[in-house]
Amino acid sequence: MNIETRKEGDLTIIKPEGRIDATALQEFSACIVKAVDSGSNKVLIDFTKTEYMSSAGIRSLMEGLRKVEEVNGTMAVCSPNANLRELFDVIRLDQVVKIYKTDFDAIDKML
Repeated sequence: MNIETRKEGDLTIIKPEGRIDATALQEFSACIVKAVDSGSNKVLIDFTKTEYMSSAGIRSLMEGLRKVEEVNGTMAVCSPNANLRELFDVIRLDQVVKIYKTDFDAIDKML
């Protein structure tokens, strides 16, 4: 798995590519922890290039959310494909994390 990370002010944008499953969990989780530990209190997970997320990936995302909330920060996600959006709807992710259609919308609102 390849994960692109960039900063815009106090916002860290994490863009995983491929599948977030058991083989990619450590790397995905480490990116979120690193963002918070480096001082970001806003984290955006951009799913533009993510094909699939397992239940373990959801658990990792929720653990990342807890880490962000420990520093009174916020996390959002953007650009999920149709399958991810359906998964997010089923688990009601939108009740705990803001979901944006595009990275432009998310960055505009979060900065």
